[in-house]
Amino acid sequence: MGKRRHTASFADLMSSGAQIASVYNRLMRTAVQQSDLGIVSARTIGYRTAMMAGALTDPIELTNPEFVRMGTEKVEAAAESAGALAHGLADLQKAWMALFIAPAQAVTTALCGFGACRSPTDVLTAQRQLVEGSIMAGVNAGLHFAESAAVLAGAGLRPIHRKASANARRLARVNGW
Repeated sequence: MGKRRHTASFADLMSSGAQIASVYNRLMRTAVQQSDLGIVSARTIGYRTAMMAGALTDPIELTNPEFVRMGTEKVEAAAESAGALAHGLADLQKAWMALFIAPAQAVTTALCGFGACRSPTDVLTAQRQLVEGSIMAGVNAGLHFAESAAVLAGAGLRPIHRKASANARRLARVNGW
């Protein structure tokens, strides 16, 4: 019976390892997306700056719809990003609360087990369950929080990245670059 307990705990730790890898992968995808956003934003700024410089010498170029479009696209992307962030914030809040509640629940449940102890072996088993339960509850809650934060970061960045990438591609075509 004791080996089963340790195996289950080991399985929980292995599951936590897979969860850590998943969070790491999500954060790395977000980091790559963020660096790509910096590159496409620089390209877009370069294209639009060249267009504005050209408009200084030719007043008719000031009527270019691109100058209006750049403002509306930023507002659209920001609104979509804010919506994604607001939606993901609820899950992050639940994960934040779980950081405090889950270990406390595990400790409370394990402490109740001490009332059923009839021998020193039972006390040691209850003590081990108390430690394992509280540690695993904290680990799982922490991983859920990290995963929620990673999802939130990616969700807020996605609309902005999509709009900036589309702008860079479109402006490259329009300007023949």
